[in-house]
Parts: sequence; structure tokens; C-alpha cells
Amino acid sequence: MFESLKNLLKHFTGSEEKASIATPAPATTPESAPSTSATGINLEHESPAQAANASITQYITLGKFNLGLGSIGPDNRNDVDPKVVDEMYQAIAAGLFNIPVSGAVPEICVDGRTDKDGARIGAPCAAGGTLSIVYGGDLGNNSAAADIDEMQLTTQTVSTLKEKGHSTGVHGDDHSSCGCGACAKAPTIYQHIAERINDIASLVSQLGINVTESEKESIVQQAKNRLGQAGFFAEDRAAVVQAARDAGALYEELVGKHNELGIALNTKSGTTVDRSAIRAKYGPQYDMFVVDAWAFGNAAKDINTTGDEADEQRIAKAITLQNVATASILGHGSLRIVPIA
Repeated sequence: MFESLKNLLKHFTGSEEKASIATPAPATTPESAPSTSATGINLEHESPAQAANASITQYITLGKFNLGLGSIGPDNRNDVDPKVVDEMYQAIAAGLFNIPVSGAVPEICVDGRTDKDGARIGAPCAAGGTLSIVYGGDLGNNSAAADIDEMQLTTQTVSTLKEKGHSTGVHGDDHSSCGCGACAKAPTIYQHIAERINDIASLVSQLGINVTESEKESIVQQAKNRLGQAGFFAEDRAAVVQAARDAGALYEELVGKHNELGIALNTKSGTTVDRSAIRAKYGPQYDMFVVDAWAFGNAAKDINTTGDEADEQRIAKAITLQNVATASILGHGSLRIVPIA
């Protein structure tokens, strides 16, 4: 499934398979700028602002699919330069900020923020870190399992992954009781999936992932089951993060406010995107959400208890839908998806 996504994104970006560069290339100067934008438009007589806008339009937005109910996104910002944002998008799409990781399943959150030292754990990313596997695994599971709640499911999933040799992780921040949006908003995200499955599936379809009608029905029914299950979601959202930590998940404390200007959708296996390098090059107000989609299939395989390939595929797709739904709840419609193939 994710190989088709990778192939589609290669076509979308026009990129070729090449080695990633850990240190970004120098900023493009006016003298060295190409005469055409990434969309192939002649820029000979265009202003820099027109050129930036023409290039930016190549990326799909959440708003195109009637998604993006939150506030995080470039249209709500007056502290960034559109030309710099476009330069950042292009450098990210070219893989210039990709760095190698040793992990094989999502461990840290898509969150663009860093810790107080300006660093992040170098690991695959998904919405909520390992909690993305918890929620995606639950939504993609055919069994309602009404005798288990969110806390138990978190402990069970983290323990299963650790038994299989994977590192796991969650995060908080320095100014709230539950600093992870994917966790804090989990009930809302389930509701969003139940109500907006067609819009969410339409977006992932454009990225080469086909969610069948039967898969959509199964995932929506599971979301509704959990929303209707008394006590499934913990009232204390921070307790879910603590349950993961108690089961052995690593913990990051992130600082500052959300400055994400897009979603880096990474399909380069064994890599993630270096947030610290992005900030160092463009400034602390330039951040990106990072989704390492290549790791979703690995996670689905290792938490699938049936061994059935159809179940594994549905779980992988459910993890994908949970990531899109999280972005839609937290992010603004102007958030652009920047593919890295």
C-alpha cells in the first residue's frame, strides 16, 4: 500500500531516488534562482511574490478536502515571509532535511516543536508518536473488544511493540496538563473520523491510498463503538500519556507554541525530517509537522494479532486516517502537504 504512495509522490514531485543530505543546501539567491517554478511556470517576468505563490500552489491543502478545523497554518500567520515558506517547502520536498533513524515504527509525535535544548529524539513520527499506533490499531481492528479501555489498550500496545524490539515514545509540553494534541483530542478525532470519513478518505486517495467502502464502514463503526462505550476514553487525558510511560515509552517535553506551516509527508524509508535543522536555517518561527508514512505498514504488521493481510492493510490505513484526522482537528485548512519521495 505505501509503496504505491511512494511511487505516486515521486511522480507528483518529479523527484528521483537519491541520497538524502543531512545539511540543507544554501538558500537560493536571486542570481541563482531557476527560471521556472516547481509547477513549470515561466518566472522570467514575475515578481518574487508571484513566483512564490505559483510554486506554493503545487501542494494540496487540507481545505481542498473540506478539512482543517483548527488554527495552525500559514494563513493565520503574519510573522513569516511567503518566499521563505516556499523555499522551505521546496527544500523539504527535495529531501534536504531528511536524516537517518534506527527505528521502524512511529515513536515520536508529528509536533514541529523541540525540547528546551532545541532537539528532538531521532525516530519515525506519527500523530501522538506511539499513540498513533494505539488509536490506529484500535480503529482498524474488527473486534469491538468492549472489555478494554483506552488506558489498557495503550499499555497493551506499548508492551507488544517493546516485546518485538521497538522503541516507543510519547510527549507532553511545558505549559499544559496534556501537551499532545493527538492524545488530548482523541475523542474528538474519533468523532471526526466517524463524521468526515469520506473527506478524509478522499485526501488519502489523492495520495495513492484507496480506502474501500468496506474498510471505511469498519473503521467508522469502530469509532462509533468507542464513542458509545462508557468509560473508554480517560477523563484525565494526561493519564494516557502516563500509562504509555509506565509501560516503557520514552518521554519528550516540548516547549513553546505551535508554528507549523505545513505537513512533511515522508516516504523515504529509514529517515525522518530534522526539525532543528529547519529552525536553524529559516528561523524559530518556521516549523513543520512531520509524518513518516513509510513506518505505518511496519507498525500495522507488528500489532496485527490475526496474521491476516486484509486486517494488516486495514490497520495501516486506519493509522493513516488517524494522522489525517488529527491534522484536520488541529490544523487550519491552509496547511499544505509537502511530499518527500
